Amino acid sequence: MKSFLYKYLIPFLGSIFIYLIGLTCRKVIINKEIEKKLLDSGINPIYTFWHGRMLYFPYLYRFQNKHHILVSPSSDGEIIGNLLRFYGFHIVWGSTFKKGTMALLNLVRIVKDGGSVVLIADGSRGPAFKAQDGAIKLARLTGSPIVPMTYSASSKKILNSWDRFIIPYPFSKIVIMYGEPVYIPPDADDRIMEDKREELEKRLMEITGYTDNYF
Repeated sequence: MKSFLYKYLIPFLGSIFIYLIGLTCRKVIINKEIEKKLLDSGINPIYTFWHGRMLYFPYLYRFQNKHHILVSPSSDGEIIGNLLRFYGFHIVWGSTFKKGTMALLNLVRIVKDGGSVVLIADGSRGPAFKAQDGAIKLARLTGSPIVPMTYSASSKKILNSWDRFIIPYPFSKIVIMYGEPVYIPPDADDRIMEDKREELEKRLMEITGYTDNYF
């Protein structure tokens, strides 16, 4: 029964809920040209956003069947992963805490084969709004730029969770924002890697603050 709930029922109901929110909300996209310029050049960026800002993105990139997202192999992760599958996302299981090295190698292969990768910037456990180094490592190994993203809503519920997860109310307005790409040199040492991690974190905080104050 538990397996049925986690694999099918809860993800299915969650996917319907997200679809209804996406269907009823009006959206504004800021800096879409950042993504367009990269894609038009044949570059698949590494997308990243905060854990608490993930709800709208399955709908935004729905049914494209080309995005690979890293999901933690936990009970919550199983629900999220199976929900994302309804929207055409490919799941790579792993996290900093479980199967991290194998997951990174799988992501490198996906990027080098021309695939698109999505990583949660602050991971599956946080701390919130603290960028981890997974995207930085992947960008150094592949040469792909990291594109920070976020969204906010004019009317929303903010959960009392570690990630301050937001749930837009139906019929609200959604603003999505892309940040300037972060490039990692292939020969970056530990100091440069940390500088780039801080740069990514700063850009994510800037665009998140902008969208939260948009309405």
